[in-house]
Amino acid sequence: MKKYSLIAVVFILLFSSCEEDIKLNVLAADVKIVIEGSFENGQYAEVVVTRNSPLSQTINYDNMIVKDALVYVSNGVITDTLRFDTVFTAANPFLYKGTTLLGMVGQVYSLTVVADGKIYTATTSIPAPVPLDSVWWKPQPPEQDLGYAWAKLQEPSGLGNGYRWKAKRPMKIVPYDGSFVLLDRRYVAPFGATFDDKYIDGKTFEFAYNRGYDPVERMYYEITEDEEERGYYKRGDTIYIKFATIDKAAQDFYQTYDAAISSAGNPFASPVTIISNIKGGGLGVWAGMGVVYDTIYAQ
Repeated sequence: MKKYSLIAVVFILLFSSCEEDIKLNVLAADVKIVIEGSFENGQYAEVVVTRNSPLSQTINYDNMIVKDALVYVSNGVITDTLRFDTVFTAANPFLYKGTTLLGMVGQVYSLTVVADGKIYTATTSIPAPVPLDSVWWKPQPPEQDLGYAWAKLQEPSGLGNGYRWKAKRPMKIVPYDGSFVLLDRRYVAPFGATFDDKYIDGKTFEFAYNRGYDPVERMYYEITEDEEERGYYKRGDTIYIKFATIDKAAQDFYQTYDAAISSAGNPFASPVTIISNIKGGGLGVWAGMGVVYDTIYAQ
């Protein structure tokens, strides 16, 4: 027993003598322009332009939003100069919005952004929308009044289609801390909301999604609703669905973005590179979307 005690003491002394302070110098990453633009059939283009915030720096939200960029969208004949605007139903309410070109299925659109002395470009097209055959709400056992939104899709033949699901409940104003907050202001994509037709090409299938959350609104929902309701739609809800057909570039961006978000904070997760179609050194996506809308009355 004394022999093992002596060995333990030797190991403690050895590691103590090797102890030294390790200083890690975290290099400040280059500040990059981040562009998230979308163009839907029948709508004007919307483009958010921000700067990324390196981990080594304190977040300055005023500096993150780029308010003086030049943003152009063109179909090769007409060029729309987007104007900086505030749209409270958008994910980021401070964005550039078109006023001339309405999105048309099958058309190719180029995006040009001039920001911080650099030029960024991207190209996309708006795919033909693929409608959902039917939509419904169904309780999730063992629950009787809480469930998911379901849909049936007859996927057209021809590999290459990508899809993105978003949903929301009717917008409402709720009292909070002596004032009011606006909830369900925008369509939200739950985790895993982007998929392709690799395994479903030409097939008819059913799928379901839980209720996603706007990160900005999450803290208010934690106060205004019961914990067991979170992630569910409840009986009596009206559920508005926005179902988009997207191209490969948009699909790659949203899927890698979701993967990066899901692995955040996990030290054992593999690093995820978010795939961007923005050229010129920027980050983000320019996505054409063929959109259809539907409604579920949860009964």
